[in-house]
Amino acid sequence: MKKWFKMFWPYLTLIVFWIIVGLLVYSLFGCDRALKKEIEQLREELTKNQQYVPLQRDTIRDSVVMVTQKIVEVEKIKEVLSNEDKELLKDMGAKISAIESYQKIGTSTMAEVTLRPDTNAANERLPPADSLLTFKDAWMDLKYNNVSKNLSIRFQDSLSIAVEKEFKKKFLWWKWGTKGYQVKAVSLCPYTTIRYNTYVKVKR
Repeated sequence: MKKWFKMFWPYLTLIVFWIIVGLLVYSLFGCDRALKKEIEQLREELTKNQQYVPLQRDTIRDSVVMVTQKIVEVEKIKEVLSNEDKELLKDMGAKISAIESYQKIGTSTMAEVTLRPDTNAANERLPPADSLLTFKDAWMDLKYNNVSKNLSIRFQDSLSIAVEKEFKKKFLWWKWGTKGYQVKAVSLCPYTTIRYNTYVKVKR
């Protein structure tokens, strides 16, 4: 047994050495992959947090809701873009490296209305007078045909967006320096609610 060990111990030592090296390399690269994955997850989480930061809401003109949110300034736009945003910009034919600012507004539209028979339109088609129910105002045109079961909906909206500079210092009517920027947005359609508003721009 001793004779066999003396003959083969250099080979056994070499095998053990390479096994240890292999384990170390695998451990290092495995940690590197795990770290990259964690960084990517944190970046996606940062992007989502920036997209869904609670908005400040105010009412103007008695009923129009205005949302206000600080603009996020970054070194590079691609740092805060989600994979979905990058794919969209690619489809738009825009180069991410050339993007100066990027804004995304999420809205939802909901309305509860009372439909009324459209007697004139119904008589033109010779169905019963109550077969065509309609609702129409400046923002929505809705028609429901009770015979064919067809529903037609048309919405209109008007979004107004303003970017406002925040001054660093104020004294009486003098203002100077730049503290940051904020964006204000309103939807004039009474059925539309702005759910989130993301605006990022390159630092200057």
